[in-house]
Amino acid sequence: MAFRELYELLDASVDPGTWWPADTHYEVGVGAILTQNTAWSNVEQAIEALRANRLLTPTGIAAVDKEGLKELIRPAGFMNAKAAYLKNYTTWYLANYTTAAELSDEQLRKNLMAVRGIGPETADVLMLYVYDRPVFIWDSYARRVLAAAGYAVANGYESARRALTEPMLAAEFTTLEQQRFHGLIVEAGKLATAAGGWENYWHQLQD
Repeated sequence: MAFRELYELLDASVDPGTWWPADTHYEVGVGAILTQNTAWSNVEQAIEALRANRLLTPTGIAAVDKEGLKELIRPAGFMNAKAAYLKNYTTWYLANYTTAAELSDEQLRKNLMAVRGIGPETADVLMLYVYDRPVFIWDSYARRVLAAAGYAVANGYESARRALTEPMLAAEFTTLEQQRFHGLIVEAGKLATAAGGWENYWHQLQD
């Protein structure tokens, strides 16, 4: 099944919800960092704490002391590391947001991944939702649905990206389609879990 066919199958069957759930581009980055190794429900608690304290802005995160930041994001777990990562990203964001549009996709991704705390998946989320680049998110949700669709999916984010980028690019997705595709995949993953796994849910999609 081609990537475009998979997109159309999910689009006909699944409500993509709102992805990425955020009010601003900067908030996308905050959420992308906080969601590392934790459930989104925990991230929402941390984001609401930041919002309630009027800190959900680049200047707010830059100004708050690290100890105070750690307490506010405690629900998201790994608060020591994530407080540092948020500070790192905020410094980069403030220095580069307006000039990032001038960079190629490859250079932007490289620059983002040079920021401590931003790995391949987080960098791609930022590229897609903050900088409007039509990249595919090769997360665990995507790798599971691709395996169900018959692809030989390598273990790990970057391995899957390297192996399957060519057929993905053949679909010529726009940025808006990539954003919608990501939402469809996440929501389909939740439905697959409720159905007992992708083997069961894939048959439901085919009916």
